[in-house]
Parts: sequence; structure tokens; C-alpha cells
Amino acid sequence: MGDYPARLAWSDFVRDLADLLRARGLQTPVFLVGGAVRDAWLRKPTDDIDIVVQGKAIPLARRVCDWLRADIYVMDRERGVARVFVKEAERTISLDFADQRGTTLEDDLRDRDFTMNAMAADLLGDLGAVIDPLAGERDLRARILRRCSPSSIAADPIRGLRAVRLSAQFDCKIEPATVADIRRCANSLRQTSAERIRDEFFKLLGLGRAARGLRVLERLGLLPLIVPEIPPADLPRCLAHVERLSTLLTAISRRRTDNTAAAFDLGMLVIQLDRFRSSLQAHLDQQYGNGRKRAQLLALSALLQDGDHAAAVAESLRLSTNEARLLSLAAGSPFSSPAWPVKRLEQHRFWHRLGDCGIDVILLGAAKLLASQGVTLDQHDWLQRVDQITQLLDGWFNHYDTLVKPKPLLTGHDVKSLLGIKTGPQIGATLAALREAQVVGEVSTRDEAQIFVSRL
Repeated sequence: MGDYPARLAWSDFVRDLADLLRARGLQTPVFLVGGAVRDAWLRKPTDDIDIVVQGKAIPLARRVCDWLRADIYVMDRERGVARVFVKEAERTISLDFADQRGTTLEDDLRDRDFTMNAMAADLLGDLGAVIDPLAGERDLRARILRRCSPSSIAADPIRGLRAVRLSAQFDCKIEPATVADIRRCANSLRQTSAERIRDEFFKLLGLGRAARGLRVLERLGLLPLIVPEIPPADLPRCLAHVERLSTLLTAISRRRTDNTAAAFDLGMLVIQLDRFRSSLQAHLDQQYGNGRKRAQLLALSALLQDGDHAAAVAESLRLSTNEARLLSLAAGSPFSSPAWPVKRLEQHRFWHRLGDCGIDVILLGAAKLLASQGVTLDQHDWLQRVDQITQLLDGWFNHYDTLVKPKPLLTGHDVKSLLGIKTGPQIGATLAALREAQVVGEVSTRDEAQIFVSRL
């Protein structure tokens, strides 16, 4: 993680908050704790800030909310936990205020999950100084993930899942005693709420190293508890699919570097898809419940590779109706390579059936082909697949109004009047035939549409 100095590097927002509290004459000791301190040590920006109060946290949170003209949500009145949302430009900063657990700050830190998250800083004192009774800084330097106490994992089994996510996120090794605790408490994960499992699991799926984390979950016995629908024999193939999808998404993401697409397979894809790069990023950044992104659902689709499995997983993880539909459609719609070049009618039918989920199916299909063929990838076949992908995406992004969803020339009522028929499936079939005739250029005006329908 680099040879970082012990001094913490805070954002201007945190420094301004400290100045505000001092100016208001706050006497109650307050400390920055947890992941925010870890990220300040790593010189990483964060919008999630935890604050421990040696006193009553909720009243202080209300005052800070008023001072910053922000919004507040009391999360746990009995434990004294409240969240303040501060909107700044295009981002929202979350300040979580909580009563100190235990008699001292050290008691509070020892009650946390991992040593890297058990450091603190005095918000009213020297912000650059690290308060580190559990040697979290030492573990950060050594890339070691260590539980705070022998009871840490048993106290909250979701920490086992979090350990895997943090190890993948920060490229850390989970130390043996923590591994043993995670294995021992694995089955206790069943007693954790589906929502907490979902949120932590999706954080893992959102990492560039998701496949690595999923493999660790499998070795620790946690993955079958989260997605038991995947047959063990299929798991290596599914994980390879996730891994290739991750590299593909990185190649079209903002994280792309000159080395990302150095290999032939990704290099050719990047060259062709670069014109759609910003549009693809916007597609993958679409958000669903609780900030879950489409890219994370895509990674889950790659893991499942089965529409029936997807429906069961969506229910067990308490996904929204829209997420469940997307997951089932993406996982259950394998991309079959059409003939080249792809005819307009074939393109239209593809997009009409799948809508914007067709983008997900295309990306999943490319990743699956790369994963299945590996070093035996036929360059000619791959180049043809890239051309097909390019043509399909060009239709969606650049010719939507003429190829994907042309403006209707007639309504269902018009068809009923022209043909003298009642409402029924024939109306839909007629409109579908008319729409396809528009796409291929057989019909372009209302008069031509009326003649077309009459001849049907």
C-alpha cells in the first residue's frame, strides 16, 4: 500500500467541519473513526464519515444538521445513531454520528471489526495524528487484514463477508486466526438479514477484483450460503466468466489504462467500442435501490448464467422488481452470434425483445466467449463477433428512432377501423408487422401504412 507517513490527509470538508465545531464552542469530545480514518491514511477520498461522540450523538447530529443546512435520519434511537446527509455539488457526504460504545474510546475501537478500521482521529484536536491502540497502521503497511478481537466475527457474522471484500479491495491477506474464525462462524451468516448480506455482497461485486473475492468466498464456505443455486461443478466456469467480464468492463471504464487492453482480444474490442464508451459507462452506472449499480447486477448475472437461478437469487437477496427482471433477462438470454452482417430486421428484433438489457446481454456474451476459449480464441471469429457487437450497439445508440423504436404510423384503434375487427391478438400482430415494415423501409408514411395493413 505504499510507504505512507503516519499523518492523516483529510479533505477540505472534514477540516471545515472541525473548524465549525470549534467555532461553535463544542466541548464534547468527538472522534473520526473507522473507514474514514483508514482512507485518510491511504490518501483516498471518501464520502462516508463515521464520528464517535463521548456523550449524546443524536442531539449533536441535529445541531450539525442545522449548521450545515443538511438532512438527518435517526437510524437507531436506543444506541444513539443518526446520519446527516450533506449535499455538495454533485455528491452527497454521509456523516454517521454514534454514541461511544464502552467507557473509553479504546473500548469502542476494540468493539469494531478489523484493525484497519479501528483507528481514530480527534476531530477537535490534531487531525493529522492517528489514535491506534490496535496497531491498524502496522497491518495496513503489511497488507494484513486482522480482526480486532477473538470475538469480532462471532459477534457479527457479516464481518466474514466484509473481510473478503476488504481483502480484495485493498489487496490484503486475511491473517490465519481471522480466517479460522470466518470458517467457524460461516453458518451463522444464515441468521444475518438478507438485506445486510445483499449490501455487503454487492460491494464486493462492484470491485474490479470481484472474481478474486468470489473465489475466496468459495474457499471459506461463504459463497454457497449466499448463492446456493450455483452447482459446485459449474462454479469454476462461472467465476471465469465473472473474471473476463471484469477485465472487459475495466477496458471501457474510466479506470482504463494503456495496459488494460494490451492483449489482442480486449485491444480490438476497445478500438471498436471506444465511440460508445461514455454511453456504455452511463448505462453501467445506472442506479437501483440503495445505490446498487447496473454493473454490479451484470457481475451477478455473469456468476449465475441461468434465468431460473437469477429469479431465486433476486428473491433471496431482496432485490427490487426492476433488478429481478434485469437479472433474469440478462442471465437467461445467452447472446447467440447472428450472421454477418447483421440485417436491420434481426437488429430490430434483438432490441425489441431485450430493450436496453440487450447491452448487458452483448457484454455478457463477449465475456463468456473470452472465458470459454481462453488462449485458443480464434482471431477471425473474435473479429467477426466484435464487428457484430459494434453494429448492434451502433443501432441502439445512433439509430434508435429508426431501427429500434420507430414512431408508430397507426394506432390499435386505426387497425381496428381499417380491418373491421374487434380487440384481440390480431391487433398486436398487425402493429408488429407494420413496425417491422417501417424498420426495413417498406413503409414510411401513414398512407403507406394503411395500404400495408389493408393488404395484410
